[in-house]
Amino acid sequence: MSSEELADTIAAVNAKIDAQITQSRQLAQESARLETEASQTMATVTSADGRVTITARPTGAIESVRLQSGAAADLASLGVTITETIARAQRVAAERVLVSMEQTLGADSPLVAAVRQDVDTAFPQVGGSTIEYR
Repeated sequence: MSSEELADTIAAVNAKIDAQITQSRQLAQESARLETEASQTMATVTSADGRVTITARPTGAIESVRLQSGAAADLASLGVTITETIARAQRVAAERVLVSMEQTLGADSPLVAAVRQDVDTAFPQVGGSTIEYR
């Protein structure tokens, strides 16, 4: 190998390393953006009958519970309505983060698939026979 060929090979390797560094920086920036977005994401959901409005975060944290006047007329059904509305708000908030992850990492990303599985486990769809504690 001539010294010119060696210099070209070294230059190509350096260019490849520079490209990988640039890509790593971009991924780090996207990761930071996703983290910030996830920490700020909230979803507000109102029950079908309009009696209960819940704001939740994708972590499951409840930011607020608002009841409309007259909501307590039937306390037994109000409890069920609150629980179901909380579950829907938690799920919607988590799904918003998943959409953002899919847009950044791609729908076929293994990380997105793992997070989706975690969301499905932590926040099952409302309408089944039970709503589990999250």
